Amino acid sequence: MRISGGEGRGRTLKTPKHKGLRPTSDKVREALFSILGARVEDAPFLELYAGTGAVGIEALSRGAGRAVFVDSSPNAVRLIRENLDALGYRERGYVIGKDVLVFLRSTAYELGPFEIVFVDPPYHEGMGEKTMAALGEAPSDDSPDFLVPGSVVVYEHYKKHPAPESFGRLAKKKDYAYGDTALSVYILP
Repeated sequence: MRISGGEGRGRTLKTPKHKGLRPTSDKVREALFSILGARVEDAPFLELYAGTGAVGIEALSRGAGRAVFVDSSPNAVRLIRENLDALGYRERGYVIGKDVLVFLRSTAYELGPFEIVFVDPPYHEGMGEKTMAALGEAPSDDSPDFLVPGSVVVYEHYKKHPAPESFGRLAKKKDYAYGDTALSVYILP
């Protein structure tokens, strides 16, 4: 797995040596950053279900101001930290070893706000819909907003399970398909 663009272009990332991770393919990552374009520059980036951290690290390579990686797996957390260290991005990369839904409801506002969020949950466990619903919830007094108006949320999912037109306050802009993978792009008005 290699970084496809930016200052780290061509650099290799460590891949998982344990079961349970399905890294976003190079092709899909390239397409994602083509979709995001110049928005990435200086943007605070959040990668949920980060796995190897490849997407957030690619964002850092392409000029994101900082990236926060969230994954509950200790193996994934260790792998992300190793990849950040190997590429010299540790100062701009923050790794959180926590359940994604717990993070969104308790910690995200402390590390935000975020302008770009990438959501890549396990495809067949129903976590995608729950996570997108949590992202689409309006902020409350107990948990201030961690998204800014115009934030982009990209949801990677299995193509045969189409994503709805909205998740609360998030409105779908467009779907993109790459083999069995779909990227659904949502915007916070």
